[in-house]
Amino acid sequence: MNMKKTIFATLAALTVLSCNRTPDPAVSVSLPTVNVGFEGTTERIAVDLKANREWTLTTDGQDWYTVEPMQGTGDATLYVTVQALEEVAARAAELKITAESAVASLSIVQGLPEVEPVKTGSFVIEEVFFAGFVPEGSSNSDAGDGDQWIKIRNNTDKLLYADKLAICISDRGSQNGGFAYFEPTVILKDSIAVGTVYRIPGGGEDVPVLPGHSLTLALSAQNFQAENGAGADLSKADFEFFDGEDVDVDNPDVPNLESWTKTSATLTMLHNRGYFSVALAVFPENLTAETFMAEWPWVGTEKFIMDGEVLSEFDIDPGYYVMKNEWIVDGVNLGVAEDIGRLEFNAAVDAGYTGCGEVDRDPGRYGKSALRKADGGKLVDTDNSTNDFTRDATPTLK
Repeated sequence: MNMKKTIFATLAALTVLSCNRTPDPAVSVSLPTVNVGFEGTTERIAVDLKANREWTLTTDGQDWYTVEPMQGTGDATLYVTVQALEEVAARAAELKITAESAVASLSIVQGLPEVEPVKTGSFVIEEVFFAGFVPEGSSNSDAGDGDQWIKIRNNTDKLLYADKLAICISDRGSQNGGFAYFEPTVILKDSIAVGTVYRIPGGGEDVPVLPGHSLTLALSAQNFQAENGAGADLSKADFEFFDGEDVDVDNPDVPNLESWTKTSATLTMLHNRGYFSVALAVFPENLTAETFMAEWPWVGTEKFIMDGEVLSEFDIDPGYYVMKNEWIVDGVNLGVAEDIGRLEFNAAVDAGYTGCGEVDRDPGRYGKSALRKADGGKLVDTDNSTNDFTRDATPTLK
């Protein structure tokens, strides 16, 4: 065989061997890291997978995400879904796709939203339940035992910390009481008057609340459903109003709000007909309970009016305080249409009012709440509770 024929024969043999050779195992993904926000995925995220073998996907065992399919042959599309965060903690998952000796990694990372300082409209009062439920065989509600609550919600797209957020109850009621009532001589326009102030404890980053999430503040964090068969289970509330062991029952599993000042000498309660209004506030950084009471007492006079005539005028009793409008995060006037008088909070805080029942002592208010309306995933907040709330709503915790 001559040299030329030998070369051609060798090249032909190499060509045949090359055509018959099996390629090395290979697998890859188009998106090595899937980044997802706190709200999770509303649609499946597609990740292209390239492979020249049968392949298998292995997860790390966490259950807050899913990936489909988990195995296949050749190229495929993986679909990733992620649940919304329920706890304020970023999380990550590491997955592997194996095709014989070839391995590709797929990471899923779910981050927290940006943090925003608490300001007007960030937290809103979502619900006020004050009327209580009527146990079977009784003519009275259980509100007097503390089956009452206030729910507040993070109404922003940012992470908020509820540390040091104050919960305030107005100094007076909204009703005229028929033909005889009291009225301040000077109506507050740039501030509100309060008689009871509690505050959420924390050093600044101890009480995180995700966007769209709520905190339940129970007047008494007990299981009223178990006690009387009619009430709500408040034993898992986020915080409770606690007035001391000598007059109150403490749930050790529920943190207590800080008590700054209160008008009641015994138990703090919401008026079971909805006379007294509720507000949320953030105080100046260095203000303490002591300096608040020392520097912001409500000083002035009020009139006693009967049948439209001022019969007397006297100093406002001690124990009531004023709060600047700029401290107020949200405020809700409560009242009953029958004998409605002066709304407690000025129109810059709340231009309307809400509540339960149409007349005073309306038995139809039992088992009903004042509940803020929702629109497009957010709660309605126009600073007018007449527009923003549904009266006589079904309670969220029942």
